[in-house]
Amino acid sequence: MSGIVVAQRRRARPSRKLEPLLPAAAVAAVLAVWQWSGLFLNPILISTPAAIAGDLVQLVTRGVIFDPLAESLEELVIGGSIGIAAGIGLGLLMGRYELVDKVLSPFVNFLNATPLVVIIPLVIIWVGISQNARLLFIFLITLWPVLLNTVAGMRNVNRGYVDVGAAFGLSETDMLRKITLPAAVPYILAGVRVSAGLAIIGMIVSEMEVSLTGLGYLLITYGNSFLTGRLLAVVFISSMFGVANVMLVKWVQATFFPWIAGAAAEQR
Repeated sequence: MSGIVVAQRRRARPSRKLEPLLPAAAVAAVLAVWQWSGLFLNPILISTPAAIAGDLVQLVTRGVIFDPLAESLEELVIGGSIGIAAGIGLGLLMGRYELVDKVLSPFVNFLNATPLVVIIPLVIIWVGISQNARLLFIFLITLWPVLLNTVAGMRNVNRGYVDVGAAFGLSETDMLRKITLPAAVPYILAGVRVSAGLAIIGMIVSEMEVSLTGLGYLLITYGNSFLTGRLLAVVFISSMFGVANVMLVKWVQATFFPWIAGAAAEQR
């Protein structure tokens, strides 16, 4: 019996070695089919990967992309960072203090349920069509996911840990720093990942709706001109923002909170 088990494990090893290649193979297959479909489809409707790559190289070599990219990146970092920081701060207060939660919950639930795109005209009235209006919209769309996740994390702390901390006479600050906050970190990071993705959406929408600038301006311009290859090249660059955000959150988790991955592995 043991020999059969060993033989099965040996046969399973090659497949495990090939597992990292599966995502690359899937992407290559999709790109190949997409490129082949270009023989039959109108290039105005959908451009091919080769054509998109060529347009992307032209945008870079001609320097067309750099100024809009820098402007969009600046707004993404400033508006998203402020929204995430404010969401974590308010979430900690609402999760820790019941009075704060009762006071703020009606407003949080109402604003979270409101499609924030509908308040763009109001944002323009308040702030104008300057960069401040775009930053405000990014802030508002980024705030709620991380706030709600932080509250959920604070409320789902293991009660046994809290009782142990109370038994050892931990102060309110020590209880938050040593027990409550570490237990809520996985929830907070999940909220940060969602908010970071929404920050990109807020950046593009505000640049298209508040004032034409940045990557949003390029999207509108190339879309109205039916330059599908360049349009998809800008879409690709915008998607890379999302990939970078995910990688950044994973790096923060692996660097500062390595115990989260270990706990998840034990549960599996």
